[in-house]
Amino acid sequence: MGKNGGHGRTTVSADELEAIPLFASLSEAQRERIAQEASVESIAVGGLYFSERTASTGFHILLSGRVKLFKVAEDGKEQTIYIFGPGEPFCLCSEFSDGQLPANLTALESSRVLVLAPQPFERLSQKDPAILLALLRIVSRRLKEAMEMIDALSLKQIPSRIAAYLLTHAQGESIRLGITHREFSKIIGVTPEALSRTLTKMTKSGLIKQGDGEIRIIERRLLEDCRDGSCAVVTKE
Repeated sequence: MGKNGGHGRTTVSADELEAIPLFASLSEAQRERIAQEASVESIAVGGLYFSERTASTGFHILLSGRVKLFKVAEDGKEQTIYIFGPGEPFCLCSEFSDGQLPANLTALESSRVLVLAPQPFERLSQKDPAILLALLRIVSRRLKEAMEMIDALSLKQIPSRIAAYLLTHAQGESIRLGITHREFSKIIGVTPEALSRTLTKMTKSGLIKQGDGEIRIIERRLLEDCRDGSCAVVTKE
């Protein structure tokens, strides 16, 4: 497993695994086996965990903290692809392919990652295929989100991009960003200034409400219209 510095190894308990949705349905004995076979790696803030030049093997799931997947263009411009929070598996494309990660992954906060080697993970999946079904749902959701974001970045104006992101990541009517506006702007593909201006317009137009790192959806139907390209209520001066 190729990784770059800034991290060390710790352990995980079966009780901690029970709090992870992917493992919640397993028996206590199964979680105990995972805890015994898995290693846990810690990543310091800013530490590069994987890069496009390193290989990844095994199953990875974030236990705590926050990490981001990103690409760097030839001109040095960075594009954030995805932000992972606690309980989320990542590097799934390398787990089920050639082990090469098509992007870079770094820690936004001090983070802990559970790593299960390929053979133990395969044994676990054979004993409990529900694990694979849960992973398939996650992969399908992320593929859908990636296609929506590609569409937004390539074809739509800034308000539509923001609306697409908010609707995709909303828990009910609330979106807990958990990232800075600068990181948010990298995901949307705009400058932080353009992001702030557009969010202010969307707030004044009554589509959303901002506060304390959280955005609440006020007019879902209008936000959906905006996502689909009809953002007159936002773009008009």
